[in-house]
Amino acid sequence: MLNQDKLQHRLVHEKENMYFAITVLFSIITYIAFVFSIIGIAIMAGMIIFAYFFHALSMASIRRNGVRISENQFPEIYQKAEEIAGKMELKQMPSIYVMESAGFLNAFATRFFGKNMVVVYSEIFDLISEDKDDQLLFVLAHEFAHLKRRHVLVHFLLLPAMFVPFLGEAYMRACEYTCDRYAAFYVNNMMASQEALTMLAIGKKLAPKVNREAYIEQLREEKGFFAVLSEMMSTHPDLPKRLNALNHWNEPEAYPLVKDKKWIAIAGLTSGLLLFLLFVGGIVYGFYTFGEQTFSEEEFEVEDVTPLMEALESEKSIDEVQKLADAEKDINAADSSGATALHYAVYYDNLQAAELLLKKGANVNAQDSYSTTPLMDAVYMPSLEMAKLLINNGADPLLEDESGYTAYDYAKEEDYKDIMSLLKPYNE
Repeated sequence: MLNQDKLQHRLVHEKENMYFAITVLFSIITYIAFVFSIIGIAIMAGMIIFAYFFHALSMASIRRNGVRISENQFPEIYQKAEEIAGKMELKQMPSIYVMESAGFLNAFATRFFGKNMVVVYSEIFDLISEDKDDQLLFVLAHEFAHLKRRHVLVHFLLLPAMFVPFLGEAYMRACEYTCDRYAAFYVNNMMASQEALTMLAIGKKLAPKVNREAYIEQLREEKGFFAVLSEMMSTHPDLPKRLNALNHWNEPEAYPLVKDKKWIAIAGLTSGLLLFLLFVGGIVYGFYTFGEQTFSEEEFEVEDVTPLMEALESEKSIDEVQKLADAEKDINAADSSGATALHYAVYYDNLQAAELLLKKGANVNAQDSYSTTPLMDAVYMPSLEMAKLLINNGADPLLEDESGYTAYDYAKEEDYKDIMSLLKPYNE
């Protein structure tokens, strides 16, 4: 039996309120930041609507298919649960549903359109067939405590804090410790409470046979970095810790808390924060680059490339280029991007090929899909000799591309002084 008078004022875990204040502050700041951003508002609304829709869908299925415990359905256990809810001063008795669980041991508290619900997996509810009502009541009281403390109600408010490494998890672990205390206090059966926690680790049949002191002692043996980090990343404390914490709450002098080494916790916290900063940095970078057009390799794939263009691209010998140019029916044929063989000769800075193509009648002012001329390409290279060749063969320096830039404009932008001197007389 528990010392009710002594324990009642210590039902709430020492760290729950502290972590709650931190998570609320962070979440409020995040929501305020979202309000000043159209994209942020859309993200916030989308997250809430998405989460609420699928939660409501899941709960509706449970309410239709689960067995609801009531005065007419397992009335004895319902009456005991109702008594505990009354002692906790819950304003309304939560609806309790039992659903098949394929052997899993679990239960959870939630809300559905403003109504409190507790869902118990059938593997746990089976305890009543083994005369272990108090063990089941511990599980129910634990979930009632979540409702009493409004843990479920504030989940949406705290959603942004859940993305901060370890912060949301730390708050939720503190909530679990609180609910364990509430459950043990109101069931008023410490042995049943311990067994209920133990069965989550090993199952219902073997839980009574577990040496719980030896189980808790495992905490002293498993205290490495990854052991501590795994708990820091979890929303539930490790089960031996929950047993140890419950015993300490009940008899602090007889059961000292088993604590992890501070340096391990600090190392885990530091690594988590670094990962978080990288994550935030990625999001910021994504916002800055959002809207910039990107293209896949397939989108850059050019079609209708002629053998002459392929030879220029592969930097074949001038003799090979000559043969293909002689065989070309249309020396000004363009690929799917609008580029001609002369464009290709300029791209690959092949002065001999450019001379050959110009003699063959290549259009020196041909413009591709972006209205880029061979002379503009010569400026991009930059190649003064190529630019001279094109000018001497009638290239028009005043032609503009789709951005309204001339070849001289690009030379000026890149500060190619020798090409600027060549083109400047045509721009005066």
